[in-house]
Amino acid sequence: MKSAAKLSILGALSTAVILSACGNENTDDANAGEAEASNFPEEDISFIVHTSAGGPADLMTRELAGAIEEVIDYNVVVENQPGGSGATQMNALTSADPDGYTLGTMTPSQIGLINGTLDDQFDIDDFTWMTRSQIDPYVLVVHDDSPYETLEDFVSDAQDNPGQITVGGYGAQGSGHNIAFNIFSESADIDGNWTPFESTGDAVTAVLGQHIDVANSNPGAVGEYVESGDLRILGVMSDERLEAFPDIPTYEEEGYEVDTDWQQFRGIYGPPGMPDDVKEAWSDIFLEAMETDRYQEYMENAFMVEGALSQSDTEDYIMSVHELTQHWYNEIGFED
Repeated sequence: MKSAAKLSILGALSTAVILSACGNENTDDANAGEAEASNFPEEDISFIVHTSAGGPADLMTRELAGAIEEVIDYNVVVENQPGGSGATQMNALTSADPDGYTLGTMTPSQIGLINGTLDDQFDIDDFTWMTRSQIDPYVLVVHDDSPYETLEDFVSDAQDNPGQITVGGYGAQGSGHNIAFNIFSESADIDGNWTPFESTGDAVTAVLGQHIDVANSNPGAVGEYVESGDLRILGVMSDERLEAFPDIPTYEEEGYEVDTDWQQFRGIYGPPGMPDDVKEAWSDIFLEAMETDRYQEYMENAFMVEGALSQSDTEDYIMSVHELTQHWYNEIGFED
C-alpha cells in the first residue's frame, strides 16, 4: 500500500511539473510575441506610390515618410511605381510580405479599380487599409488665358459643343477624379472629352501648357499657380468654400447639386493578412507622425484639409467609400 501511495504521489508531482513547464513555455511565447510587437519596426520601411513623382499623392507620401522618420529610428524609402492608374502598385502590394515593412499610397482610385476594370483580380478585402491622412477637395481649374471666367461659362460652352471640351485628370475612366467630373457633368448636363494622366501633377502641367481646356484637380496641386495668377479655379466640390480660397464658389452655390461625400482622400494601405499587432503599431505611428510640426506645416502650405484616421476607423471609412463607388458606377453607367 505504501508503494502504491508513493507511486501515486510521484505521478502527481510529475504531472504538476510537466503542466508547470508547459505553462511557462506558453507564457514565454506570449511574452515574446508582445515584445516583438512592441519592438516594431526593426528595419527600414518601403512606401510604394502609384503615381509618377511630383503629384499630390507623391508629395503626401514623402512628407508623411519624413514625419514618420522623426517618430521611429528607421528610414522610410519612397518608390514610384506608376502604371495602369494604380494597377502596377496594387499588384506589387498583393505580392509583398504582410509583415508591415512594405506599404503603399492609396486614394479613391484603388477603390475605383476594385469596382471597375480590376474587379476580376481584386476584392476590397484583398488589402489592409491602414490610415487616411488627408482630404483634398476636387476643383475644376483652367488657365488664366481661358475664356472661362466662371463655372457657368464652362458649362455653357460645353453644352454648345458637346464632347469637344478636353478635360484632364489623374486616372482613366473610373478613377477618383474621373468619377468626380462625371458627377458634376451629370448635374450640369454636359459631356467632356476625358484625358487621363499618370498623376494629378501631370494634368496640372497640361493645363498650364494649355494642352487641355480644363483640369479636374485639387487645391494642393494648383494652389501655388492660382496664387501666382497662372491658373484659375472655377468651382470646388465641397459643402463649404475653401479656407485658402474663400472667393471660389462651391458647385452648389453655382446651381449644381453634387454628392459632396465623394471626396479626394489620401492615405496608406498594405498587403492582405497583416497581423493585428503590426496594424496597431502602425496606427499609433501614423497618428503621431501626422501631429508633428513638419507634417502640420506641409498640410497648411499645401492647402489640405485634416483627415487623419486610426487604422480601425480607416477600415470603416474605406468600406463606406466602397459602397459609394458602387453606387456611382451604377448611377453613371460605367462598364468594366
